[in-house]
Amino acid sequence: MTTTEPNSTELTAKTESTQPTQHFPELSLHISAVEDPVLAQLGFDPRSDYVERYWLSILGPSAVLFLRRIAAAFEQEPEGFDLDLVAWAQELGLGAKGGKHSPMWRTLDRLCRFGLATRNGPHLAMHRHIPPLTQRQIDRLPAHLQLEHRAA
Repeated sequence: MTTTEPNSTELTAKTESTQPTQHFPELSLHISAVEDPVLAQLGFDPRSDYVERYWLSILGPSAVLFLRRIAAAFEQEPEGFDLDLVAWAQELGLGAKGGKHSPMWRTLDRLCRFGLATRNGPHLAMHRHIPPLTQRQIDRLPAHLQLEHRAA
């Protein structure tokens, strides 16, 4: 049995498929933690059952997974770190497609719209704890989760 080496066209195609088809507005973001003493006392760790059970249907799976990964990264680098957007997008299963309407940017935008992060150019400030749902958010949960949340 003989094996053949890939030709240069095959190598180029494989390399290009992992590169973003459109560029991200930023290729990396500096992630820093926002310390909020009220949220530290009343909020939830992003890896908690509460966040998975109740925030998931509000934020979506990519945003919740992003929050969990950020929480783990803060344990390793509490002062903050630089995040490679293309690599993280691929690791989260969001693909390497860039542009401001890419799944990765929509995920970041969603976190900002819900007040869990604040973006300023190449900087993203993230809360270490996630707040309890507001009444309006509870009202938007599926009926069985509304009942479960109220009983908790």
